[in-house]
Amino acid sequence: MSLLEDNSSKEDDLIIARFEKTVAKLLQVHANYQKQIVHLTEENQTLKSLLEASKRTADAPTANHNSPPSGHHLVHRINQYIKEIDFCLAYFEQV
Repeated sequence: MSLLEDNSSKEDDLIIARFEKTVAKLLQVHANYQKQIVHLTEENQTLKSLLEASKRTADAPTANHNSPPSGHHLVHRINQYIKEIDFCLAYFEQV
């Protein structure tokens, strides 16, 4: 084997090693995104359940018919969180 072939082989080995390292990093990032998607999906389900429960509670007849003013604000905030999580999930699905 000539010196030129030996250098070419070493360069090929370095390129392959760099490629394998890059692929490993990409797989790790992908796995992290998948974990985030699962977490956000679970959180989104929880928030939707809480929102539905709060709607049922708000619609239920009460003795004084006065709902706390923060109730509407809380429902609005939960809706905003759900929208933001849905947006993040849509982004992650496209990535």
